[in-house]
Amino acid sequence: MDAAKPPLNSRRQAILEILVTDYIRTAMPVASQQIAARGDLSVSPATIRNDMAELEELGFISRPHTSAGGVPADLAYRFHVERSGGTARAPREFELLVRRSINVEDADFDSWARAAANVLARTIQNGAIATAPRVFQTRLKQLQLVSLGEFHALLVLVMQEARVRQHLIQFPTHVIQDQLTALALKLNTTMSGKTPQEIRATWDSQEHDALSDLVIAEAVQLMVQEEQDEPQRSYVDGLRHILGQPEFASGLRAREAAEVLEDTRVLRPVLNEGQEPGQVRVIIGEEHADQQLRPYSIVLAQYGVPGEATGVLCAIGPTRMDYSRSIATVRYLADFLTRLTAALEQKEPK
Repeated sequence: MDAAKPPLNSRRQAILEILVTDYIRTAMPVASQQIAARGDLSVSPATIRNDMAELEELGFISRPHTSAGGVPADLAYRFHVERSGGTARAPREFELLVRRSINVEDADFDSWARAAANVLARTIQNGAIATAPRVFQTRLKQLQLVSLGEFHALLVLVMQEARVRQHLIQFPTHVIQDQLTALALKLNTTMSGKTPQEIRATWDSQEHDALSDLVIAEAVQLMVQEEQDEPQRSYVDGLRHILGQPEFASGLRAREAAEVLEDTRVLRPVLNEGQEPGQVRVIIGEEHADQQLRPYSIVLAQYGVPGEATGVLCAIGPTRMDYSRSIATVRYLADFLTRLTAALEQKEPK
């Protein structure tokens, strides 16, 4: 069944929307009298009860018995997301909080991701995960050569992604610091801003002395190793918020929630699924392939520069989560981090 276009008349759609929003707010079954008092439906509670029976038959809600209030099923949450989730906008206070919490001058992916997870968890009062961008192409900002004796020097590579690599070089002949400083200046003029592949192509097209060739070969090797070794670092926040939800009041459910949030192997397949920056994806309950994730809903978005440096933002909580707020805040935060990452990469987002 297509949740975006359910086989419901306008009154039943309105009833379903009221039921979902009230249940998200209160975590209590929603009665027909409550809906009649809330909406401008101009029908009796008895008519609403009949409509709720139809919604139950279609799989949108569940009720312990016919006189009980309704509880949204996953299909109802999907209806709610498709109906209103895409139009929600992050509150102005959240935009200001993001700008205060993320130090744009820091130029450090890890500190940005850590702060993003914290501000997202605080705002949605649920769990949040932010992965620091994985850099696919390392670019050289500058290199330095520091003499450590007659035949040795320390090669220091500073990448544009604010990471540093150091390596000891042994030269076949005696070198002094003045030679090393002049060589570093020459290489930086030619190679700054380039990837390992671009450096190699540029260097191969020119003639150079043996000392320069040795330094460039070592630099390229270090940069390639940096690309290969770069892990996808994850920062998790908000476990306390999840455990404060009534769905996780029991000790068993609380332990399960802690395992899901703290063991990134459970969420890794979801976080690693490819998607375009700017697109927000919502996975609700039974829509998860992994049974361990089915008590939860996830709102996630990729940010960064495709093919250069990308990370993921993820909001996670019970299926009774505030989807509009979660979608709006994830979307805004992903867009904010994309702009920061693009600026650091000296590129515009694609």
